[in-house]
Amino acid sequence: MKRAAVVSLLAVGFFAMIGQVALLRELAVASFGVELVFLAGTALWLLAGAIGALAAGRVVGGLRSGIAAGFAALAPLVVAEAVFLRGARTLFGSIPGGYLPLGQQAATAAVGLMPAGALLGWLFRRGADELAATGGSLAAAYAWESVGGGLGSVAATASLWAGVSNLSLLIVAGVGGALVAARDRRARSLAIALALALAALLPFASSLDKVTTAWNHALLAQVADTPYGRVAVVESQGQVVVFENDVLTYDSEGTTPETLVHTAALQVPEKARVLVLEGAQTGLVREVLKHRPSRVVGILMNEASYRAIWPRLPQNERAALAAPELELRFEDPRAFLLRGADRFDLILVGAPEPSSGQTNRFYTVEFFRRCAARLAPGGVLAVPLPSSENFWTPGQLLRNGAVHAALHDVFEDVLVLPGTRDILLASQSPLKRDAATLGARLKARGIATREVTPEYLRYLLTNDRATAIERQLLAAGATANSDVRPVCYEQTALNWLGTMMGGAQQARLPGRQAAVWVIAGIAAVLLGPAALRRGRQVALVGSASMVGMILEAVVLLRYQAEAGALYRDLGLLLTSFMAGLSIGAAAFDRASLSAGSAKRWWGAIPIAGLALLAAGLAGAIGSGQVTELWTSSGFLLATGATVAAVFAATSQPRADPVDIGALYAADLVGGCAGSLLAVGLFVLVLGMEGTAAGAAGLAALSLVLVP
Repeated sequence: MKRAAVVSLLAVGFFAMIGQVALLRELAVASFGVELVFLAGTALWLLAGAIGALAAGRVVGGLRSGIAAGFAALAPLVVAEAVFLRGARTLFGSIPGGYLPLGQQAATAAVGLMPAGALLGWLFRRGADELAATGGSLAAAYAWESVGGGLGSVAATASLWAGVSNLSLLIVAGVGGALVAARDRRARSLAIALALALAALLPFASSLDKVTTAWNHALLAQVADTPYGRVAVVESQGQVVVFENDVLTYDSEGTTPETLVHTAALQVPEKARVLVLEGAQTGLVREVLKHRPSRVVGILMNEASYRAIWPRLPQNERAALAAPELELRFEDPRAFLLRGADRFDLILVGAPEPSSGQTNRFYTVEFFRRCAARLAPGGVLAVPLPSSENFWTPGQLLRNGAVHAALHDVFEDVLVLPGTRDILLASQSPLKRDAATLGARLKARGIATREVTPEYLRYLLTNDRATAIERQLLAAGATANSDVRPVCYEQTALNWLGTMMGGAQQARLPGRQAAVWVIAGIAAVLLGPAALRRGRQVALVGSASMVGMILEAVVLLRYQAEAGALYRDLGLLLTSFMAGLSIGAAAFDRASLSAGSAKRWWGAIPIAGLALLAAGLAGAIGSGQVTELWTSSGFLLATGATVAAVFAATSQPRADPVDIGALYAADLVGGCAGSLLAVGLFVLVLGMEGTAAGAAGLAALSLVLVP
């Protein structure tokens, strides 16, 4: 029976991680890739697990049959939830491309995530009870589940690189869940039938993938899940439109590449050396070649996306990408800038707006410094930013002002060309502002364009908005956007909320003083259980989990800012955290705990270690560390080990034992709170270094909770 319990716990961790990653990806696409929804979804998943763990204690019946029934129910549930998330906008009657109202978005996330999350929390509690019935401990159950979670995170990441679609992954996971249920002879027939039924869907997974994606994209030609998001290609009568996470990224009939390329390329001579960072396949290279450059280097991160789009591109676009002047490379643009030594006369940034960790890294002081180091004397950097032509909200002003301030921190001259999409030009040499000179260059080069003409350039450079916008940006007082203080997140959050809640764009998130008060409020909450003997264990586990999740969020965001490969390496990073959980829980479970006061000091060791680890992380971020995969993995391993050690030490048998479900629920609820606080407030307001320092203080305060 002990072996059966271990298998159940391994399976719970494995399917929990696959289900969480896959369903959160579906939620991200359903919400246009907005990171706030992704984080809220993580919180809902953890909260649902806590509810399921608490509910399991009230269930009466045989453990083994209950576990088999749970895995059998999980198999079709995860597939059904993915299909629901894909159809939610259609189901709720949203217009194509429009956000659902906030209440309906919350309902979508809850229905699409919480049933599976609650069932997995229920299964963990039942598996832990089964292990306890054979003499095992709660800490051992926690360790085995963490091992399964680590394997699941690797499987979820590897599937993307193997070209397995998200829907196929969930179908395979459903088959696996049904086979786990088949271990119980009373459920074997039903479970095997369910596994066969789901397996029969696999040959049709590609068609099912396309049908469900087409609910939001009529005339869909192709869809592909990549390590960086879902790419959908729509084609009609020769026009090609590309969406990534349901956000429009390319329209073959659009003119947006013209405004970025020509306003920047006219600042430099012909035969220039041009570097295109991201967006090479969205018309930028096509327009650059019109200036007869001597060399063009295009850097793309997402090769899978490029391969999916290439067959559908118009002939003129494919011809441009096959031009002999072009060197196309698939690697991280920031890594390319840091590693190489070649100089360029013009650098074009074709990345999407700074609305996520994936894209914000192309609009920071650190990134602009790397660009400046690769520019030849007189070279120009061009950065586009979504805007509005006639009226800027305070949120737009602050966000664009943060990028403008970052450019001013690096370059001597910055020119803003306003429009529906602002073009920011930067150089260490004076930029040309004479419309007649630039218009004459355009004519001399014989470039055929649809929008950028000499008259357009005169309008762009001489209308009163050009000088007014420059003054507004300088007067906005925005903090320069940086890797460790990604202030663009704040305004992205408020702008997103403003699409559903009137007036949100006019607001500002609380300042540093307010964030400190929030930390003080959490401290006060922690002090309450310190006076109550029976409440200390639950509060301690919740506090440690909250601090651990804050540190995990900081490490992941810092790694993302530098490497830009979080989707690719997330499995490896989460595996490090899960490995730490397993090691910490197992080590403290096996240790011999003495009675009396020694037990108190033993429990204080991992909490003190967590405080020191958080302080060390703050120092490492301040000195520019935690940017490599191995350093990030090391911090996550240590964080997981200390959090699990607290859980294991707290769950040891004592005179006033705490219910298994209560401790596990406290662990999940604490993680839920930490996730929301870390990225929802602290990182935005305090920055990454300040957030880690605040977490160190909270961990140190948690020492008063040690039973």
